Amino acid sequence: MKQKYLLLALIFSLPLFTFSQTVIDDFTDGNFTSNQTWSGSTTEFAVITDATLPSGNAATDGSYLASNASQGDVSLAFASTEISEWRFSLGSPNFNPSGSNYIGVVLMANASFSGDLINDNANNFQGYYLRIGDSGSDPIELWRKTGTGETIVGEFPSSPSFSTGALRDGLNIRVTRSSSGVFELFYSTGFQYSSLPMTSAGTLTNNAYSTSSHFGVFQNIGSTSASRRVYIDNIQLGVVTWDGSEDSDWGTAANWDTNSIPTTTDNLIIPNSLTNYPTASSAVTINSVILNSGASLIAQSTFTGSVSYSRTLTTNWHLVSSPVGSQDINTFTVTDVATNAIATSGANYGVAPYDNNGSAWAYYTTGTIAAAGNFIAGKGYSALRTSAGDITFTGTMPTSDVAIAITDGTANEWNLIGNPYPSYIPANSGADATNNFITVNTADLHASYQAVYFWNGSAYVAVNHADGARFIAPGQGFFVNSVASGSTVDFTEAMQSHQTTDVFSKAQTTWPEIVVHMTDGASDKSTKIKYISGTTRGLDPGYDAGMFTGVSNTFSVYSHLVSNSEGVDFTLQALPDNDYENISVPIGFNAVSGKEITFSLNHKALPQGLMVFLEDTKDNKIIRLDESNADYKITLTDDNNGIGRFYLRTSTTDLSKTLNVDKFDLSNINIYLSSDRNIRITGVQGQSTNVKLFSILGKRVLNKNNAQTNSIIDITIPSTVKNGIYILKLETEKGNISKKLFIK
Repeated sequence: MKQKYLLLALIFSLPLFTFSQTVIDDFTDGNFTSNQTWSGSTTEFAVITDATLPSGNAATDGSYLASNASQGDVSLAFASTEISEWRFSLGSPNFNPSGSNYIGVVLMANASFSGDLINDNANNFQGYYLRIGDSGSDPIELWRKTGTGETIVGEFPSSPSFSTGALRDGLNIRVTRSSSGVFELFYSTGFQYSSLPMTSAGTLTNNAYSTSSHFGVFQNIGSTSASRRVYIDNIQLGVVTWDGSEDSDWGTAANWDTNSIPTTTDNLIIPNSLTNYPTASSAVTINSVILNSGASLIAQSTFTGSVSYSRTLTTNWHLVSSPVGSQDINTFTVTDVATNAIATSGANYGVAPYDNNGSAWAYYTTGTIAAAGNFIAGKGYSALRTSAGDITFTGTMPTSDVAIAITDGTANEWNLIGNPYPSYIPANSGADATNNFITVNTADLHASYQAVYFWNGSAYVAVNHADGARFIAPGQGFFVNSVASGSTVDFTEAMQSHQTTDVFSKAQTTWPEIVVHMTDGASDKSTKIKYISGTTRGLDPGYDAGMFTGVSNTFSVYSHLVSNSEGVDFTLQALPDNDYENISVPIGFNAVSGKEITFSLNHKALPQGLMVFLEDTKDNKIIRLDESNADYKITLTDDNNGIGRFYLRTSTTDLSKTLNVDKFDLSNINIYLSSDRNIRITGVQGQSTNVKLFSILGKRVLNKNNAQTNSIIDITIPSTVKNGIYILKLETEKGNISKKLFIK
């Protein structure tokens, strides 16, 4: 968009019961009559094309409407129709706001005006105007004109203050007014209206007047000079609001508060908390559209016009993605810092993609941000605000499928991606039986990690087909685990939908479920067991989900598959719902020595009479945990990293009274490679063991005796053992187990 700066005085009619479509004037026509017809002190204003601000720092491409520096009191106005939103840009090379130097922007007036509104009692109208320049800190004020007099409504509570030269860098303003008389002012710096002002200066309420016929601007300069002239530009009056009162059809006039379909010059707002959101099935051309956090928009054809999407963040880190195209990262992070409030730490900005080749979070810095380019469609980023509030992405409307490559990095297989649309995408089959993200991309996701992993502010939450209906919100980033480098995941236009809830709100399922919690008083970690018809004791891709390992898990709880010792730590395990009495689930945890930890659980929909127990094989205890307020506390004397000590058991018999916990059960033993060169054996319960490793040809390559006191045995594979398939034989006092291993 061209850069421009203008000063005006216009006035507007505004019954707050109806709202007009948009009036726009950027003065590229070079006059006051062709686009909009301006009246008032037209001889005291000039449209300046391709000229710089005198003694200022403005860019040279654009048109500016400037007040004549030889005049102290000037105004310019035109009649218009009803509006509820005003947008404009102001600038001055050396404006010095004070009691005798001020700018006025008339938002509402029921009559025309001329000259200085504040000191000229000849102007007799009712309405409201903004005043920049008074005394003290010079914030932006809202005044009410009461005929020939005026009274201040108040200062916008979070308004920026102005002093000498404060308008040299420009000021973009957006003011909205509700039907109940609540004025809210938004602002951003700069003359280039590249993105909508989203930083709120607060609200003021006054509902004395609800009608208007004019909009305008005026200025008073006590001591004129060439550098004190004031420029105004980018005037946009009026907004069209989607109400969805009929259905989701963009092309239905009754869905808009103007009762007419938006045109090419219109500015639009799509609020949140509605029942219906718009789907545009045919080509659309508008000036701009703002989507509030939680709203959605689907375009099934071409869509021309600026799109701004806001997403509300807390003070925690969030995973985000851009729901619009062509959003520059430097503009989002640095230029729009007043709007997005991105945090900084030293040279690092609080925006980063994820690098699975070893560096993890690749923060943008003061040295790299300028060359960062645009947010990549479908790619995820972490983001941190300095305070709770909205971040706003502004760009173009996505109207095509998005494919993004995911890799098996040198550090891990985790990839941070995100929803590229300003609409919702079904994550799992509970939300859409076939056209959901996991089902469409099954072949490209690791079988043990077929889930999407959301960060909820304290932990990574795996969502897959074992959950109820779950949706990926606009602007939502998430992790997936790649099956191999060269894989590609797809977001398709056909996946898009409208929803009335965000990503962590979901439909409840009736599947029986046990959630095991582990806490040290500061952190709470959990793992889920779900009992679903048709699943198995082994790996069920899309229903079992391995624990997120893209970050350190020094304090965590998880399970291992009941009948498949892959060595994968699962945050979600699905089991058949017809064999509760005979299933013992290995529960693993990571925690450091000396830490007191407490285990407890939540459960739902379990069969009547079924009890849940935690078996501690080290301390020879069976603890019932399904009762209200039940828990189990231990203090670790050694670090724990793995399974072997705890097992989750369900029974209609009170196992804490009947089970012989000293009984050694070979079925509880798991043998797997915890790394390429380490064999881990769990569940031996203090038994003395002998471990022998044989090549596929029967040659013994390792023999190790263990006077075992812990339930976990780790054996380092000698360097003399080459890559290949081997047979491990575990000999115990109660029996033997053999296991095939592929050593890399």
